Amino acid sequence: MQTIRTEVGQRIRELRKSRGWSQEKLGELADLHPTYIGGIERGERNVALENLAQLAAAFGLSLSQLFDYQKAGKSKRDILRANIITLVRKRNEGELRLLQSIIEAMDEWKESAKG
Repeated sequence: MQTIRTEVGQRIRELRKSRGWSQEKLGELADLHPTYIGGIERGERNVALENLAQLAAAFGLSLSQLFDYQKAGKSKRDILRANIITLVRKRNEGELRLLQSIIEAMDEWKESAKG
């Protein structure tokens, strides 16, 4: 029977790999050491709640989404959305306004293409 540490580790590894990230990249985004990430993924570490919150934030997920095993790996759209959220969180106000303009222009283009 798997332990909770093993299950959490597998979930972290699955999320990391689905994004094409190395342990170093995830460590950088979550402000955790890559060897600690490796220990988590192997089920060797008992992860503190604060560190789980940092990992969830790095993935662009809430804590509840981090532990949503039933949906784990099921939707490429959800993974894409999480990747975009991670990128957006790093942007300043001006960049966010530009992104908003781009998305609004896409919506307008899509609507005009229908008609």
